[in-house]
Amino acid sequence: LIVFEIRYADRVGENYFATHQPQHAWWYFPNLTRDECLLIKCWDSRGKDFVGRMETMHGWEQPDAASIVVPATFSLHSGFEDPLARADAPERESIEVRT
Repeated sequence: LIVFEIRYADRVGENYFATHQPQHAWWYFPNLTRDECLLIKCWDSRGKDFVGRMETMHGWEQPDAASIVVPATFSLHSGFEDPLARADAPERESIEVRT
């Protein structure tokens, strides 16, 4: 992963670019209908990769690393132009929600 900085109006954050790795697994859902959706948990502040960092960055209390059962801190995801899509297919929609 390659870390890069993101500057928001009220803070500075970071995100990642990914490079190809043989152990990565990608899924493609070519037959998803308009009545279906995918839910991807993109990031979890309780993940092992960020123990201590969120407390330092935001003052959020973090549990001890040994007590964490979250399987992953974040997930890679991407979009692409599908050459097999109909010419009149609607654009992809993305909604980000924080809880």
